Amino acid sequence: MMVKNHRTLTCAPTNTAVVEVASRILSLLEDSSRGGSSGRKCFLSDVVLFGNEDRMSVNGNLAKIFLDSRIRRLRECLMPGSGWTQCLSSMLRLLERPLVQYDRYVEEIDNEIKEELNNKSKKIRKIEKMSFKAYFMSNYKRLENDLRYCVETFRDDLPRSTTSEGNFRCMTEVPHLLNVFQNLLLYEPDEQLQALFKSEDERYCPLFLNLVTQVHDGVSLELKEARSSCLQKLRELSDHFELPDMFDSRSIEEFLLQRAKSVLCTASSSYRLHYLQKAQTFEVLVVDEAAQLKESESLIPLQLPGVRHAVLIGDEYQLPALVKSKVARSLFVYYFYCHNVYCCYGRANLIQSHNRFVMTLTLEEASSRG
Repeated sequence: MMVKNHRTLTCAPTNTAVVEVASRILSLLEDSSRGGSSGRKCFLSDVVLFGNEDRMSVNGNLAKIFLDSRIRRLRECLMPGSGWTQCLSSMLRLLERPLVQYDRYVEEIDNEIKEELNNKSKKIRKIEKMSFKAYFMSNYKRLENDLRYCVETFRDDLPRSTTSEGNFRCMTEVPHLLNVFQNLLLYEPDEQLQALFKSEDERYCPLFLNLVTQVHDGVSLELKEARSSCLQKLRELSDHFELPDMFDSRSIEEFLLQRAKSVLCTASSSYRLHYLQKAQTFEVLVVDEAAQLKESESLIPLQLPGVRHAVLIGDEYQLPALVKSKVARSLFVYYFYCHNVYCCYGRANLIQSHNRFVMTLTLEEASSRG
């Protein structure tokens, strides 16, 4: 259904049954990402599993698609003071003008040393001043790790409809480019590293000028090209990759549920989907272990607006759910008759396979019978 771009809601009576279905879908997604049998590629961000985290016993693998875990990861990367935007701008400043930052750092250290010498107390704190290379590498590694975490989070958790495919492709190339540049820096002495950043801005320095200046500053062309590639991708993301303005958990939850192609939950938990604003409707409803689902409980997902097809899967010889309340049993009929709305079950097909039934229904909501 995801490959054909049909928005699907998958329900089951219990948390255990939902987790089982989610595990199978996750396995299919991982197979697709490795170039499996699917013609079109599906993404982890297309699938959302939500419910009670403790009762579902969400493990490390299922946490990739579990809603609450996804919200925590995205919220960390979307925060304005410490998330993606801050890390991206900090890395750009570091690669463009690190000598300015280093001069400011040296000035602060010199002031601390003077204050320490003027301190009349017997205990004098030893202050060490880092070299330019040590200062640059410490900041670079920290920012690279932060950017890598944000890229991995956006790749797996951010819906692809958020931005263009080109922006996603550009974003996924950044960690590799930053890693290549870091490996080249390890073998450069402090003097040549400073000479690299003393050259003109890469945006206005053509390649042939780099060839000329290489003779004078001793910096390898490979290192200059690696820095230029990093700056080009980072500037492109800074100019074109716009993230939605959402910082609280509630707004992120609505954003994810509105754009997910496949949502999994228990039938009773699907009531949360009725409150979504401006969300694309679900075309297909799939109910696993349908024989265990109470009629009144099945109304919750069936009442979602826009559902056109329902697939009920279960074992016809399995003991049904026990309902003692006559009121509860009558709710299913109450919905169709007391609300003057009925569903025409057109093209109802019953398929029996391995002692399980699969019933497909086409739902057409009709107007009041007056």
